[in-house]
Amino acid sequence: MKTKTFEEQSPGTVLLKSPSTWEGLPFSYNESPSNSYVRCGVVDVPLLAIGVAGQAELKYSIGKNELQELWRPGTLAYLDRDYELEKLSTDGKMRALGLELDIPKIEKLTGQDLVAGALFSRNLPRHIFDEDQRIGFLMRAIETEVRNGCPSGALYAESISLAVVSCLWGKYAVRHSIRHVNGLSPAKISMLKDWIKNNISQDISLVQMGNVVGLSPQHLSRCFKQAMGESPYQYLLEIRMNEAKRLLRGGDHSMTEVAFATGYSSPSHFSTAFRKATGMAPTQFQKNI
Repeated sequence: MKTKTFEEQSPGTVLLKSPSTWEGLPFSYNESPSNSYVRCGVVDVPLLAIGVAGQAELKYSIGKNELQELWRPGTLAYLDRDYELEKLSTDGKMRALGLELDIPKIEKLTGQDLVAGALFSRNLPRHIFDEDQRIGFLMRAIETEVRNGCPSGALYAESISLAVVSCLWGKYAVRHSIRHVNGLSPAKISMLKDWIKNNISQDISLVQMGNVVGLSPQHLSRCFKQAMGESPYQYLLEIRMNEAKRLLRGGDHSMTEVAFATGYSSPSHFSTAFRKATGMAPTQFQKNI
């Protein structure tokens, strides 16, 4: 008989969840129940979580080992799929940001076959309990993006999800070197720039960019930064802002037209991105011309 998940046996409260427009790994902000007990439980998808509020004492068993941890803000927990924790009890209420390490999605981003063990077999522990400021910072950034309605688009969502996965494997895998080949040649860079320019009104993703030059999203992200000195997301944002400024200077387009022409799903998302990038609202920019 299959072991039930922790959520099935002791459901928490979902405070925030990534919408269908979010192109990154599934994200949620949860509050766990206080004083709960699960005799034996698992997660059905590899789960990464980081504490952000509250405090709880955790007690659990792995085989014959009885363990005790203090869950608090900044605490990172990772649990592999179907890895059983027994006699899990929590004393105290806590809130955490969670990211499901969805294998098909990660395979698409990295170009690696995880099922065949290309990455998971690199001795990533099946259970991690630690503190990690870098992953905490990235998870907070994901929370902000989701809470604001995912205004930055697919490229940002994929990039920051990939960054979390890279930090996790880079720190905790015993062996974390993969041989990389086929970088970005000047011809491929030129091809990619032209493609971005011609598709600036679309919600461009790392997967699409990788397909243009025949690289996995992970490989493309790394090679692009080496060649250009900035990430694909930073480059795309710069191109979009330059085009937005050009359209705003012309004065012939409404704010909605400028937003859609530069790849944003709504004028409010465009206005938020423009203000963040330039320090002023689009209307203020027009007045100062």
